[in-house]
Amino acid sequence: MSIDYSYAWNDVLGTGLLSGILSGIPTTLMGIAAYVLTALALYTIAKRRGLNHPWLAWIPVANAWILGSLSDQYRYVVRGENKSKRKVLLTLSILTSVLSTAMIVSVFVAVGKAMFGVIGGMGEEALLEAILGPLVGVVGLCLPMVGIAIAYVVVYYMALYDLYKSLDPSNCVLFLVLSIVFRVTEPFFLFFNRNKDQGMPPRRQNPTYIPPEQTWQDNREPENKDYL
Repeated sequence: MSIDYSYAWNDVLGTGLLSGILSGIPTTLMGIAAYVLTALALYTIAKRRGLNHPWLAWIPVANAWILGSLSDQYRYVVRGENKSKRKVLLTLSILTSVLSTAMIVSVFVAVGKAMFGVIGGMGEEALLEAILGPLVGVVGLCLPMVGIAIAYVVVYYMALYDLYKSLDPSNCVLFLVLSIVFRVTEPFFLFFNRNKDQGMPPRRQNPTYIPPEQTWQDNREPENKDYL
């Protein structure tokens, strides 16, 4: 008696796909909620502090510019330091997204070739040759991906610390530690503290971002408008 392996394979594949979709729904919903809370918090803070294009907080990758700009603003206004975390974060975020996309595509290509090879009865050697190229691509992208991801995480949390300190200096270290250990807490810290400016100096009704030689209350136009 012969066994229809293609039918069995399709049945297993369909069951596994359905199970994966159902189990991923809660995670997806939590991810969307966290993204909305973070975007709303960054948008509110950026708009209140006079940054240009605060709506960038809602756009993936571009929201790194808003976080970096808020960090740069705090450093410039409070400490007189001219930093460029906004540029570094945006660059690293773009590189991370590009490499991640390339890796995901390579993995899907390898898996797809393996599936079609098994269903089509492809031999082991031919199957190995078919998936070897995509797998080599994945391995080749891993090293730069890891380095860029580490750099991004370091700069990201440095910027996040500056933002926490500008919102609530007394709890900024606690917020940062919990955000690192329990990433799910970060959107809530940002959201519930979005209307605070306890770490910022007193400001006028319509504050502008200013260079170190001026004061926070000065009405003159800033020399470097990249921060706005």
